[in-house]
Amino acid sequence: MTEFRYTHGVVYILENVEAQRVKVGMTTNDVALRLRDANDMWLEHKITCQICGGRRLANWNGRGPRVVPKHVVSGVNCPGGNALPLESDIALANAHLENLRIRVAEITGSEKGSMTRKIKTLAERIRLRSQYNRGIGKWKIGTVYHTECAEKVELLSHNFLVEHLDRTAPFGEVFGCSISEARAAVERALDKLELLSLARREDRHENNAP
Repeated sequence: MTEFRYTHGVVYILENVEAQRVKVGMTTNDVALRLRDANDMWLEHKITCQICGGRRLANWNGRGPRVVPKHVVSGVNCPGGNALPLESDIALANAHLENLRIRVAEITGSEKGSMTRKIKTLAERIRLRSQYNRGIGKWKIGTVYHTECAEKVELLSHNFLVEHLDRTAPFGEVFGCSISEARAAVERALDKLELLSLARREDRHENNAP
């Protein structure tokens, strides 16, 4: 059963006009931070480790390819450090996947279940990478709704927009629809939860990219 936080927050709609995409999310912090994070990932300033799948700001001096910086996972140096990111290459990810498949046949119990989940996650990550197109355009803040139960409003909005979900986007909550359709979904969710009259809407069409 899903547990929700019922604190006051913001449901936001980011818009990328050139890519014809919107992103619907929620936060209890500054929406500008979510905007910056979305653009960092979209423009590949923040990149994905081929091994652990973690996202980190790229090691790049303006020359040569961007690489994932050294990092630690569960107290151990991740072998994906100082390597090309998933956005650029999948050779390391494929080799790691094959190694996991060999190892899982040799173990039992809860460790086997954990490794099986890692295999499924990595295989899906590689599959999505094969459909990935380098991002175009930049994200801007389109509309924000200040509301109670922001987490619940966000989830219900996603349900209303699920047929538009872009499953090839480099991060979640991205939909191939217009901003008016996204607003309609959020307001439908607010209305269903009897929060529409209490919510405060702000439309931000000015140049608000960081």
